[in-house]
Amino acid sequence: MDAKEATMRVRDYFASVKKIKFMFEVRGVEKKSEMFERDAWVVKCDIQNVFEEEPISYEVGIADDSGDILYVKEIER
Repeated sequence: MDAKEATMRVRDYFASVKKIKFMFEVRGVEKKSEMFERDAWVVKCDIQNVFEEEPISYEVGIADDSGDILYVKEIER
């Protein structure tokens, strides 16, 4: 998996959860070694629903080998 594929998995995850239109902006993508005893991608992004004024920032961990979502955490901007 590369950074682009990890980012697309995060976008697809939010699309399945939100079920409404939203804006998706990536703030950063980083590969971490041995997170949860495996390599993982950490994607930081902003999600803004079309009816909200301010976006919400998230950090999402994705397993490098399987593409599974390891965690989703709201973070302060």
